[in-house]
Amino acid sequence: MTRLFILIAAVFSLLAPAHLLAGDLARGKEINKTCALCHGQYGQGTPGGISPRLAGLPKYYLVKAIKEYRDGKRVNLLMDTTSGIKSMTDQDIEDISDYLSRIDVSKDSQFDIKQAVGDPEKGREIYKGDCKTCHAKDGFGKPRKEAPPLAGQHFAYIDSSINLFKAKMREHANDPEDETFDDYSKEDIRNITAYLATLDDKKFVAGGEIYVPQVTAVALAKAAPPTASKGLQITDITQTVAQMALREGVSKEDAIEAMMSKAAEINLKMVGQQHVSKELEARGVETPYLTILQFCDPMDARTMIVNNPIFASYMPCRIALVEDKEGKPWLMMLNLDMLINSKLLAPDVVETAIRVNQAMLDIMVAGATGEF
Repeated sequence: MTRLFILIAAVFSLLAPAHLLAGDLARGKEINKTCALCHGQYGQGTPGGISPRLAGLPKYYLVKAIKEYRDGKRVNLLMDTTSGIKSMTDQDIEDISDYLSRIDVSKDSQFDIKQAVGDPEKGREIYKGDCKTCHAKDGFGKPRKEAPPLAGQHFAYIDSSINLFKAKMREHANDPEDETFDDYSKEDIRNITAYLATLDDKKFVAGGEIYVPQVTAVALAKAAPPTASKGLQITDITQTVAQMALREGVSKEDAIEAMMSKAAEINLKMVGQQHVSKELEARGVETPYLTILQFCDPMDARTMIVNNPIFASYMPCRIALVEDKEGKPWLMMLNLDMLINSKLLAPDVVETAIRVNQAMLDIMVAGATGEF
């Protein structure tokens, strides 16, 4: 009987879809470093409409979504540039999806989704009529429908996704002719997301802790390096620096011009530029290239320091353009993800920190690519 069981298990493992097989958690943890600046250290996402929660999403859905971005079916220039997603192998995608799917943030009440506007009762009626069949009564999705959870997802991201479905810029349920959302008003969408924000309430436990898959130092040392090594690099999420190499063909002058133009486009004031290497060379001191650009929004700065003066140490926000020992130019900035994840921040200040972080990342990407 034991031999028969082993044989059946072996046959099943061969027949099982690739996305049901275990990935390498150590490699997944390493790859997550390229995702964490936008999606958070724990994959918890951000309250804005750009970076959804990835933590705890089903592995089958993560594999599907990441492959769609890699293969160009879904497009996000910021993700393409910062994460190196275009160079991810199927194994990379397997590993990062396995790692993120195992993270559980539902035991920490700070990650509970709250929405102050909209009518949950009206949203419930729409959800029951249009969404329940695939996304389940509790909003946590159905694997057999390949439908992801909506409960526990940031409402601004759901709002953004529904509007993309309406505009036919994304396919809903792999159906380009889907008309589910055509007649939704802005109020309807707000009501749906208000209802969804209530569905995760019972899963959150005040005073609980985030569950993150445990990966030993030995496993990390033995893990093969991720294929996806291009794009944004963070040596370790507990470190303070994010860095990005200039794209081939982008000169230092191009990078600076692009960053200044991008900052002006998104209304972030450039408050200073330090030509450090130029000044040293004027003194006859040989040195690698180093220029530091400084940016600030006075109202955002006020919001942060009113909450806690310690955040003045992050101001003004800086991006350095510097050459390494081989003469390769890099852009460097503080990893503001640490600030966003800090429990020192009051909930009403988190959105400001996210906006600043996103703005700086947009400027950094513009500099690295020479595009704005």
